Order: sequence, then structure tokens, then C-alpha cells
Amino acid sequence: MIMSDNYFDPSSASHPDSVLRLSSAVHRFAIPFINPKDQISFEASFNTCSKSHSNTIAALQQADNRRREIKAAMASGKVIHSSLSTSLAEYIPVNTHHCVCTTNIFSLCILITVQPEVARLDKHVVFSWSSGIEYNKHNKSREFSDSEALMFELVLSIATYALSESNIGCDSCVDGDFPKASRQFAKTAGIFQYLGEDVLPNWMANSVQHAELENETLAETRVGVCLAMQHLYMAMAQQMAVATVLAKPGTPNYALLGKLSSGIAAEMDTFVTTFRSKSPVHMSRIDPAFLTLITFLINIQHSLGLYFLGRSLWLNSEYGVAIAAISEATVAARTRTTPTGRGLPEIESTSPLQSLLPELSNYRKHMASLLQSWEKDNMLVYFNKVSKVPPSVPADKALKPIRLKKIEEYCLDMTKDPLPFSLPGVCDQQISSPTKLENKSNGSNAGSSKGTDPPSYDEAMTNSSFQEQVDNDLARDLQLKLNSE
Repeated sequence: MIMSDNYFDPSSASHPDSVLRLSSAVHRFAIPFINPKDQISFEASFNTCSKSHSNTIAALQQADNRRREIKAAMASGKVIHSSLSTSLAEYIPVNTHHCVCTTNIFSLCILITVQPEVARLDKHVVFSWSSGIEYNKHNKSREFSDSEALMFELVLSIATYALSESNIGCDSCVDGDFPKASRQFAKTAGIFQYLGEDVLPNWMANSVQHAELENETLAETRVGVCLAMQHLYMAMAQQMAVATVLAKPGTPNYALLGKLSSGIAAEMDTFVTTFRSKSPVHMSRIDPAFLTLITFLINIQHSLGLYFLGRSLWLNSEYGVAIAAISEATVAARTRTTPTGRGLPEIESTSPLQSLLPELSNYRKHMASLLQSWEKDNMLVYFNKVSKVPPSVPADKALKPIRLKKIEEYCLDMTKDPLPFSLPGVCDQQISSPTKLENKSNGSNAGSSKGTDPPSYDEAMTNSSFQEQVDNDLARDLQLKLNSE
């Protein structure tokens, strides 16, 4: 048979744009919000104990300015996440080469930790935040949670920074800049990892009350939620890696893409099981539409993994197994008939997934056309045996998921020494006796006097006597002392 120059072989059709769009579908979380009625001023609250130290006053003023910028960015009709992230990075001690700041909310936590007797409040301090993870678009009224603990402010600020960075990643994804989006999601994963493995365990270990308020606290303050979010954003970073390959011209490495897509499905499944097992109370508060989206993404990634596997096998002349893989991918992309059945969840008319229906329809049509062409070629030319009915991929040819675990390490900047507090007219012996750490560092006896300069971050963070007071109980203790004067 003589073929014309315009002949198109449907069996070798390239992947359609719908495959790229389904591969790169991600969720955009709302950010936590500071209560608009919150009128906190660190300068006013710590006026007495800071008035003798000009550097401390300037630092408190800077913290107030950054917090006002953050509130203003949140209050705007459309949040500019690049601006919000910049303000948060200056408010939180982000350990990066490009961020230089003199003080931050973590500095205040250390100040109060190492000098509790002189950190006297002149004004009542209550931090009030709403959750971004728990935000439901169908119920736009935000519920605010209050706490007197500076650690509460620190944790919510870090979580907001994480979700703001993830929104920058979502914007990059929409613009087609998948490498940048991947970096942003990897950065977000690192921030949630730091919250879940370092900050929150240390806080809760020293706060009985925080553990008792499990049902009332925001999702961003729970270890299980943050560990789960780490897995979600690692999966999203890997999605962008797949999208980067798909967006390039030419035939991609389908075998690698299949393993990566299968790894994405596994990472998302870990997100769900971690969330459900470690923080079931907060999972019940999540927008049901988001949970439907996650179920959709897990199954569509599973289908895409099989699709890529089939394309790889066909190119390697393993025609029978390739047909089985595409057949399985087709089944995985069907709408399930029961809530627990195999396939995609039913998409309701009000669901955000409606925007993906045209892409899903095109993907299904492409696989049907490809499968029909392959089966015809195999029947007329190749005569490869196709596995049992329904066709399935043999175990020795099955996908072996690859989980890149793309993550950018994040930590608080502990390189700067905290600024001092002191009480006017009160001698050091009246405030407190030196700690063992102070005695050791200054070579003095336990009864000798000592200046009010606090120890360094490193000393403070490695001494358990300091760590034990960074919690809600310390804040209440300080407030009781203020009220009694």
C-alpha cells in the first residue's frame, strides 16, 4: 500500500494538551487571616520593660509595622501573594540569603522565654486568627480562634507564609512556568515539614492546655495536619516536574512519566491517610469539595500512570501489554458507579471540577481512539497476545512508583541574639537569680548579680529550662502578674 505524505497514523498520535492539563491540576488553598478587630501593638504591650533599651523599642516598632503590612495585604480585595510573602518573611526569621531583618515574632518568643521575670505586659495581648486550610467557599464567614501565646502567632504566621508561597506556585502553574511552580511547592512542603517535625512538637510537648484543646484549635496548629500537608505539596511539586516534561516538544520518556504519575498518586494517598489518622477532627472540617478533588486527582494520576506505561510499552514493541495498560487506564478514568468503587468520583454541577470536564472528555476520547487503533494493528500485523479479559498489566510489567520527595529545607533564623528587657528601678536580685547557664557562661556564683543581657539563641534553644516556658501557660502567668500589680 502506498501512503501519501499526509497520512496520519493514529496508533502513534502524540499526547493531547488535555493530558498536560490533567497532570498539572492542583488546589489553591485560602490563607489564614488575622482578625480585622485585632489591634495588637507589641510596642505598647511591652512598653515598661523595653523603655530603657532603644534597640528593643525600635525592634518592637518594626514588628508592629510588619504586622500592619500583613493585615493590610490580607484585607485587600485580591491578595497579592508576592507582597504578602515578603512582609511575612520580614516578620518571621526566614533563614535565607536575601532576607535581612533586625527582629521578628520569633525574637519576641525568645525574649520572653529567656527573661520571663522582666517581660511584663502593660496591655492585654490576645492573638486572633482564622484558618485557611479549614476555609469553606460555601460558608465564607470566617471563625476566629484566640490565644495569648506568642507561639500561636508564630505558628500561624509561618503557616500563612507557606500557603502564600503555594499560591505563588499556583499562579506560576497557570502561567505555564512549571519549573518555578515546582520550586514553590517544594518550598511549601519544606515549611510544613518544619512545622510538623520541629516547631509544633516542641510547643505541644510543653503545653498541656494546647493538647486538651484539640477540637478547638486551628488545623494549622496540629502536627498531623502539617505532616499531611507536607506530602500534598511534595506531590504537587512532582506534578509540576511531569508537566515540565510534557510541555517540551518531541516524544517524552513515557516510562519515566508513568512512574512519576504513579508516585504522585501514592504521595497524595499518603496525604489522605496521614490527615485522617493523625487529625480526624480537622479533616471533618475540610471543604468536602476539596476532598472530592483529592479523590479525583489520585485516580486521574493512577490513570495517567497507566496511560504513560502503555505508550512506553508500545514504543518498545510490547503491543499486547500496551493494549492492556491503555485498557486499564480507560477504566481508571471512568466515573465510579458506587462511592467506594474504582474510578473517578461523580462531579456535581457546582463542583470546581466542572472546569476539568472538557479536558477529561478529550482525554477519554483520545484513549478510546488510541486503543481502537492499537487493537486493529495488533490483530492485523503484530498478533501479540493480550492478557485475560478484562485486560490487565502483568505483575512483572507493572508500574514501580517514583516519589521524588521534592522539598526545600526551611528553618528559623537563630543566628541573631535577642534584645534585652528590663524593669526600671528593679535590681537584678529582685527579678530572678541567675540560671545555671548564666553562671557557667559568666564564671559567677549563684548569688552574684548579673546584667539583663539575655543568652544567645543557641544557648536559649538548647536549655530546657527556657524551652518549658514557651507556651500558653507562660502567657497566662504573665497576664496574672500584670493584673496583680
